[in-house]
Amino acid sequence: MTEAIPFQEISLTAVDLEDYTFTVPAGVDLSRLLASMRGVGLLNPPWLRARADGRWQVVAGRKRLQAAAQLGWQAIPARLLPPSTPESHCLLVALYDNAFSRSFNLREQAFMARRLLSHWDRVAVAAKFLPYLGLPPSAAHLDRLLQVSALAPAFLELCARGRLALTAAASLAQWPAPDRAAALPYLSELPFSQSKQEQFLEAVELLARREGVLPGEVLSRQHLRQYLHDPTLNPPERAEAVRRCLKRWLNPRLSAALAAFQEALGRLGLKGHPRVQLQPPPVFEGPDFHLEIKFRDAPELQQLLEEIARLTQREDFAALTRM
Repeated sequence: MTEAIPFQEISLTAVDLEDYTFTVPAGVDLSRLLASMRGVGLLNPPWLRARADGRWQVVAGRKRLQAAAQLGWQAIPARLLPPSTPESHCLLVALYDNAFSRSFNLREQAFMARRLLSHWDRVAVAAKFLPYLGLPPSAAHLDRLLQVSALAPAFLELCARGRLALTAAASLAQWPAPDRAAALPYLSELPFSQSKQEQFLEAVELLARREGVLPGEVLSRQHLRQYLHDPTLNPPERAEAVRRCLKRWLNPRLSAALAAFQEALGRLGLKGHPRVQLQPPPVFEGPDFHLEIKFRDAPELQQLLEEIARLTQREDFAALTRM
């Protein structure tokens, strides 16, 4: 469609804001948009398509319409598309209108990818349209988006809020629904980064396979769930407690060795030392320990070296190096 698009004022009551054919239903913060429209008016009009029932369907600009309603506007200028406008063209309007003014969240990316596939093949969607969604033009990314689009609303809301990453969401989509439900409290209440989300899900899957149980059974254990709402810990500490618990179950011998090493450091006065840090060999394999010393000048270095020399004479230090 290359002809000029009609532009005129439309009564807000004639626009169906409950029609989500081309947009994702979402609760959004309109405060900045409200301030902008209150101060300088509407800078970019929404796009509407006429419906057979005489009402208008939102193609692009839903938030602008919602803001106008909150401001008490009775009508709004809009670009008007005839009812014969192909759905594929409307999708492109929605895509381009947003791509050049803001970024898409993961839920919107998944929604648009699935809708675009109803009109274009996989190669075209991946190569031509994923970059407009802010993603690399790869088939693997498209596959992950399709997996994410099938998740339940609670997970899609996490995606929209940036609380669930694409890789983690796609992995989670492979789990049975009851197991996904068991994971929801951990992902919604604990501040896992993208890498921590991936590690969390991988650890649960590995434990489940090793023990011949489902992931939901691992996640439902009281010893793990107790950290979700531990009043003595803040959210980052709860997340770390969950990760440590899974690590202990995955590698009990390594976890025990690390705990014993930390206890030995405490007895030597090196745990949390501000100037001296002693690290064991990686996963306690290999002969080499790592010692780091921070100092400001020669006298402080001499003092620290003397302190370390005294510690090396203790049996506690010898036992620590035998772990």
